[in-house]
Amino acid sequence: MSPSPIPDRELHLIKLLDEVNRARAAFRALRDRPSDSGARLEQQQLAADLVDAMRAYADAASASGVPLPNRYRDEMRLYRTMTENERYRPR
Repeated sequence: MSPSPIPDRELHLIKLLDEVNRARAAFRALRDRPSDSGARLEQQQLAADLVDAMRAYADAASASGVPLPNRYRDEMRLYRTMTENERYRPR
């Protein structure tokens, strides 16, 4: 007997989570580089991209009835703060 196909809703969540993981990896890779004004600007953009990806996954998970761990919500809040807080913005 062959395995049953993965429902479209689950495939969509898998795709969105993959986007979160790619955005996370890009942000972390930049974090390890020396900091200058250009890197801070890029880091802010990557944090914003990560927040967007995390929010898209959170919205889809919520619509599907999938609970989000508190750790995920905390991480999303942290990156959102980095994109909104003046002290993180380049001068």
